[in-house]
Amino acid sequence: MSASLERMRDAMRRDGVDDKAARRNLFWARAFLEHAGSDEPDRLGRRDLDRFLAHLANDRYAGRPAQDRALNAIRLLYRRGVGRVPAWLQIVIDERRPVQGPNIVSRDEVGRLLAQLHGAHWLAAALVYSTGIRLIECVRLRIRDIDLGERTLQIRDARDAVLRDAALPESILAPLEQRIEGLRRRHIREVGDGRGRASLPPDIAEERPELARKWGWQYLFPQRREGEEFRPVPDGEPVHHVEPAQMHRHIEQAAQAAGIHRRVTGHVLRNSYAIHLIQQGVPVRRVEQLLGTAPDDLPACTRDDPPVCLELPAARTANGLSAF
Repeated sequence: MSASLERMRDAMRRDGVDDKAARRNLFWARAFLEHAGSDEPDRLGRRDLDRFLAHLANDRYAGRPAQDRALNAIRLLYRRGVGRVPAWLQIVIDERRPVQGPNIVSRDEVGRLLAQLHGAHWLAAALVYSTGIRLIECVRLRIRDIDLGERTLQIRDARDAVLRDAALPESILAPLEQRIEGLRRRHIREVGDGRGRASLPPDIAEERPELARKWGWQYLFPQRREGEEFRPVPDGEPVHHVEPAQMHRHIEQAAQAAGIHRRVTGHVLRNSYAIHLIQQGVPVRRVEQLLGTAPDDLPACTRDDPPVCLELPAARTANGLSAF
């Protein structure tokens, strides 16, 4: 394996990319380098990429989705294996991106969608829309990341590094407190039974494995079987957070039940948060800061910054709280 592929592989491991996705990305990145006849991505250019895409389409009969997956892997190769994405590659990606308006849900549609969700799924969707966090950041939340008194969330990456803070709206505090109290009671029972271990980042698990049973390190959205949110887990098995795909699926189904006839995911709710803040007069640079997508010269949000969040639409109904 070339040095650039090794750097790409190591970076995906550090970022917590699951094994299946990592193998797929390495497959496409290696295929590109082998087709171009070079182990050094820096020596390649747009002509090499165009030939590779033509090879996929004409010789391997790969459709547009497969070609896009290959492009994403090649972009990751340059971003992680080389340290930068060349302009020619970004131009190719932008040229292939379909031109269409953003998929945004209105405040009324958000209220209708939330009315179709319950329990943990309601809370996850409400958090994403009201604070602008990514769904993967939402499911990674641990109890210690939530400060109800200060009305803030601390958002971390897969390695437990703090990325930024987010403000909590008043309308979500009560259901969030109910959720935490239910998890606390279950955790006490499981610790008494010798269980109650949460999965930890690899470095922390190696250095301080005793943290796995600490209350603050428990997930806000622990993985459970469908419809059995508080099902006990086998002895010795650590509990991981729920898979984002599961939350996306429930949000999509709720959107269909609410009569929203287009695809709605956690990403759409996050985009809607950004657009609705801009419509309320929040500067774009501030919104980028809140989303964690600001340029490097703009620092991340901290608790010293003025709180900015979205209150949930008044159309939400009490059935969203019934499953806590």
